[in-house]
Amino acid sequence: MAKPARPIRHGSRPGLLGVALLLATLGLAGVLGLEAARAARSHRGIVEGTLRHYASIAAWQYARQGRIWLSWGMNEAAAAIGTALPAPGRPLPGPDLLRRVLAEKECDCMSAGFARTTFRATLGSTPELLTDGDSLPATVGRQLIELFAEDSVARRGPRSWRILAPGAPDLTHPDDVVLAWAIADRGVPLIYGMVVEAAQIRRPLEGALGDAEFFPPAMTGGIRADSLMRIHVEGANGASLLGTGSPAAVYSGVDTLGSLYGGLTVTASIEPEVASVLVGGGVPSARLPQIGILLALTLAIGAAALILLRREQQLAQLRDDFVSGVSHELRTPLTQVRMLSELLQGDGFRTEPERARAIGIIHREALRLTNLVDNILQFARLRRQPASPEATAVPITALLEETRDVLEPLAQAGTTSIVLDPCEPLTIRGDRDSLARIVRNLLENAIKYGRTGQTVRIAAAAVDPGVRITIDDQGPGVPAEERLRIWQPYYRLERHRNAAIGGSGLGLSVVNQLVEALGGRAWVEDAPGGGARFVVELPGTGESPT
Repeated sequence: MAKPARPIRHGSRPGLLGVALLLATLGLAGVLGLEAARAARSHRGIVEGTLRHYASIAAWQYARQGRIWLSWGMNEAAAAIGTALPAPGRPLPGPDLLRRVLAEKECDCMSAGFARTTFRATLGSTPELLTDGDSLPATVGRQLIELFAEDSVARRGPRSWRILAPGAPDLTHPDDVVLAWAIADRGVPLIYGMVVEAAQIRRPLEGALGDAEFFPPAMTGGIRADSLMRIHVEGANGASLLGTGSPAAVYSGVDTLGSLYGGLTVTASIEPEVASVLVGGGVPSARLPQIGILLALTLAIGAAALILLRREQQLAQLRDDFVSGVSHELRTPLTQVRMLSELLQGDGFRTEPERARAIGIIHREALRLTNLVDNILQFARLRRQPASPEATAVPITALLEETRDVLEPLAQAGTTSIVLDPCEPLTIRGDRDSLARIVRNLLENAIKYGRTGQTVRIAAAAVDPGVRITIDDQGPGVPAEERLRIWQPYYRLERHRNAAIGGSGLGLSVVNQLVEALGGRAWVEDAPGGGARFVVELPGTGESPT
């Protein structure tokens, strides 16, 4: 036998599922935002790392080409020096040999004609250093002898050479460069050398820049490499020997020409503005601000949606309370009307007073039903289209007396007395039906929620500029924190809902809308004798009728 289907149960809080889904959506949006930020950061890191690798390759390529250019010039000079030396047994040429040899030798890489000092050093048992040109301090001479001895330039064999970059030794001019050639002669290490300005080796370094192929032509699209790269060559003391612009601090690579070339350091840098040539799309911009703004907007929209869901849930609860209240309001009088009408139809009353009392109850309950239905219809009309009442001269005192007489049966059923305080005759321009609905709803509200045996007082007075109507009851009053909310549709005080007092929650809302349509205002305050005082101020002349 098949099991019966389980009925669908609607939870008391139907918005919880929507709230949960919205929170999950916000959480997912946050995770996606973080992942997007992480992906953007990773993408940028990969591109920057690639550019730094390219810069390192460029530095290595230039160092390789620089060694070729410098070694070519030094080897050419070494060959010329070796050829110019005399046969064994004849006196060795002095330090001016370099000036003569290099003047005759066409060498684009260096020239002895611009040397500050030329020297000849012998490294035998009695080291000796002879100079030509600017004299070298004794300390510099000793440093050169010690460097040649420790570095074993002469031991590398005939025609070996060595470059001492700026900073070694401590020359008079810190940017000067020492070029030395070792010649093995008669068993005694012999070194010829010269001290030149750093500019003298800049020409081979510039030539190396022109020959270096940093990247394949297909990669650069035919753009010259020196327009993509910035090359800096520095000595040991930081002196700049070659510079093609300021080095980029982000995308750079470093290499060295080696100890044989004075430990010259090469720094290759890629200009950020040409990064797109080497990497498709260039360096991606940081998207963290945009992602942060979008995430903040998502959270703001989610928060607004949560507020709307909460508001919708509250409205749903108010509508449920409204349906429950209206059902209660309708069921009780209808039950009495039906029961008493059946008794009257069946001649169930024995005496005339009993029949008259039954007719009075039917009349009273019919009046209550009429007021309830009128409020619902009035509220529906106002929701569809705001009221535009036609203004006429309405005597306020007569209107209050008429409303009191109409609701007297309801008041007597709750042992409530309605007292209309004496007031001068007043007239206000407005819609009579709207004014009657305002007073009737406020008076019925005072009768319903006041205590048993209370006295409800109605008063009217002229104010500037118009009329003020007050209705005082002797009930528990309205808490201060709820005095604004009671004018909202469907809203009822918590104590009334818990006490199961009938009501639709529309009466005061209709009052508020009608008063606003008439250009007035309504509020509630504490009554002088305890309870609540509802006040309505309507604009107008407030003048007495003629």
